[in-house]
Amino acid sequence: MTIRWSPHPRYRLYTRFASYLPQVKEVDGATGHFEAEVCRRFNVAAAACVPRARTGIYLALLEAIQPGQKVIMSPLTIVDVVNAVLLAGGIPVFCDICRASCSIDPDKAESLIDGQTGAILITHLHGQTARARVFLDICMRRGVRLIEDAAQAFGAMEHGWRLGTIGDAGIYSFGFFKNLSTWRGGMVVSNDRKLIGRIRNHVHKFSLVSRRQLLMTTLSGMIVDISTWPPIFSKLIYPVVRRNNGLVNRWLDPEARARRLKRMPTGYLHRMREWQALVGLRQLDRVEPDTYARTIRAKQYHDGLDGLSRIIKAQRADDLSNIYTYFPIQIGNRQSVLHYAQERGRDFAAQHLRNCADLPEFRELYRDCPNARATASELIILPTYPRYPAAEVQLNIEVIQEFVRRQSQ
Repeated sequence: MTIRWSPHPRYRLYTRFASYLPQVKEVDGATGHFEAEVCRRFNVAAAACVPRARTGIYLALLEAIQPGQKVIMSPLTIVDVVNAVLLAGGIPVFCDICRASCSIDPDKAESLIDGQTGAILITHLHGQTARARVFLDICMRRGVRLIEDAAQAFGAMEHGWRLGTIGDAGIYSFGFFKNLSTWRGGMVVSNDRKLIGRIRNHVHKFSLVSRRQLLMTTLSGMIVDISTWPPIFSKLIYPVVRRNNGLVNRWLDPEARARRLKRMPTGYLHRMREWQALVGLRQLDRVEPDTYARTIRAKQYHDGLDGLSRIIKAQRADDLSNIYTYFPIQIGNRQSVLHYAQERGRDFAAQHLRNCADLPEFRELYRDCPNARATASELIILPTYPRYPAAEVQLNIEVIQEFVRRQSQ
């Protein structure tokens, strides 16, 4: 194939011009309006804005389980999710995953339930369902709580229910690169109004995130937005990325500096400002049109990568049960694939998640999870964001097809 200098980056923000408007005046009631609007659109009883999704997981578990109870969870997650379980007083029990969904295996999860189990924490990775209804049935039969980590699945559905609203509580992220961004922040939703009330009581005790910190975050976002604008990215940024791929990937890896925590960091305990909620409100009408655009790109990836040996693709879905925040594939020799793609002018990335069951920080929690181990070493996420052109998707497909053919010879 003809080598083409990549004019489009692996990630772009979902923010709009209004996301950068000066934070001069807070809009009273914006947070409550944001919570109420998500409840209305998602048909859920109650919601509470939280500083971050990981803080939301911590608060949900703090109120849903008793200290010392076990929490069955995926090892394929960020370190801070494990930290959230531990700091909430839970004992993480790692359960191996299904490779296609990248989420825990329901049968294996049920086999781990015992008299000390307080909850199952499922993770809807890459915008695809972790089969929450199946887990709800298990949890109801076995008398344990179901918590949904839907940080990457805001707007996804399963059998007519929004992910995050099926279990006892669901957590969304509105972080930097999410499909709805308030720069920092998240939300816990539940049909248990009392649970949300207790979580809200915790949040009200937090101080507001400082204006200076929020300003620095939005300025960082502006820099990212400008540097990933295709005319600038292709001429100034990508040549640097291409020459220093390993260094750039390590710099972009948020888990490279993750560690076990003894207490929740102060930065995780700052309340969202009304201005952030207003930013979120302005983006709500874009969630489903953006999802539709990503679904079109995902279909193109599915059709182009069908039949390739040694590749595990995302689950195919034409409805909202997979909103394709990214298009994940799993392939052996991941570093060779990424190097091959960079040499041919493509820009996509390895997924940064580790198999936490193998990490030395959590050695006393070790369980053998071979599927999670293999997935953590093979995951690549292909761009699907709405401004990513179909021509770029096709070039990514051609590079992967060519790599697989060469490996098969």
